[in-house]
Order: sequence, then C-alpha cells, then structure tokens
Amino acid sequence: MASSNMEKKKFSPGKFFKSVKSEVKKVTWPSRKDVWNYTVVVLAMCTFSAVAIGILDTIFKFLFNLLA
Repeated sequence: MASSNMEKKKFSPGKFFKSVKSEVKKVTWPSRKDVWNYTVVVLAMCTFSAVAIGILDTIFKFLFNLLA
C-alpha cells in the first residue's frame, strides 16, 4: 500500500512559478555577441545546405533525363 511519503500532493501554481523563477535564475544566458555568432553560423549552414541540395537536384535531374 501507499506509505505516508507517497501521498498525492496538491498542485500549487504559485509554488510552480516560484520554482520556475529560481531555475531560470540558474541559467547561464549567452551574450549578445554569442547569439549573433550562432545566428550567423545557422544561416550560413542553411544557405550551404540549400545550395548543396539544389546542385544535387540538378545533377540527378540531368541524369534521369539521360535515362528517359
């Protein structure tokens, strides 16, 4: 059976938000410069991927047209 330690606890929104606030204070947030650098890297990788996929698509289209 359930012991006294396993009692169902009542949900408290106030306690929840206090807990969230204390956890958010522990987060190490990146600097503005870091965020900018990460953004540039993500955009560069997206551009590189789009170009690479476009080139591969063109090559495969050409090859399939040779077979048809």
